[in-house]
Amino acid sequence: MLVTTLSAKLLDDYGRSTVATWHAFTKRRIVVVVSPDEVVLFQNELDAAYSVIPFREESLRSMAAIRKREDELAHRKGDYRWQASRFSWKVFAMEEAFQTFPEEDPATWLDADSLLKQGFDAWLAQVFSEVHSVSFLGRAHKQLHAETGLIDFRGAKGRQLFRRVLEIYRSLEIFDFNEWTDSYIYTYVFQFHKDCFDICKHRGVKSSNPLYEIDRGRHLLHLKGMRKGSSIMFFDCLRVLLRR
Repeated sequence: MLVTTLSAKLLDDYGRSTVATWHAFTKRRIVVVVSPDEVVLFQNELDAAYSVIPFREESLRSMAAIRKREDELAHRKGDYRWQASRFSWKVFAMEEAFQTFPEEDPATWLDADSLLKQGFDAWLAQVFSEVHSVSFLGRAHKQLHAETGLIDFRGAKGRQLFRRVLEIYRSLEIFDFNEWTDSYIYTYVFQFHKDCFDICKHRGVKSSNPLYEIDRGRHLLHLKGMRKGSSIMFFDCLRVLLRR
């Protein structure tokens, strides 16, 4: 299955151009996790190819506790590196998919600001490792943490490794780390684990936009959140092309 999360606002911003077109380019089950009060909206917006599921009460309570603790600490407010609540949605959405579809394997997280193209499923099969429990996009630069826009989990071990990430969020242990993004936490759990496959390490990736460097937009184009439409993304992509 392919898992993502969206809100009504993000659906209006870009979701109809990205997630709403995924069914044309993947045969996987597409799971979209949304707020409970937006389930009907998404069921009406997306066709039967999509499985729309809500965040359960347990996840909502955990995310509320993270927001509360983050507000209390007010640590470097405004800097994305210490915005635990902003990125917690992605982690808890993955948990909802695992709980709702326990038999789906492999399970792949994909950020909602991603455009799929022809041949996407075959490309994924080439990029991911079939013998590792997790395939992820590390980064070469020591100050840059993993790209979490695409992560593949396989088998019981893959789910076990994910549960370690989930527990860091649920227990509020995340606030003991130097940074509070999902990128930092996933890197902490995956980087040196023998069951995890760093895609970038095996492909010599050098840029801060590993998805583009690996594929150059042939099968997947990740619009990278704040980089959407920005000169930063343009010049990073240009550097990749010039390297090749």
